[in-house]
Amino acid sequence: MPHHGMTPHISGSSLSAQARYAAGTREILESWFTGRPIRDEYLIVDAGALAGTGVHSYSVTT
Repeated sequence: MPHHGMTPHISGSSLSAQARYAAGTREILESWFTGRPIRDEYLIVDAGALAGTGVHSYSVTT
């Protein structure tokens, strides 16, 4: 997973929210290890460019 980044911030979150975070993290890792594509809603950057949620949430300025 070159150039990967995971920063879960779970302090103060409910137990049900923590369970959702864990399930999402597991899905991402299982997709990666089995060669399946990661769902767009989990992506911020892909192949060096904004992707998925990142396209709608961020902009790149040079």
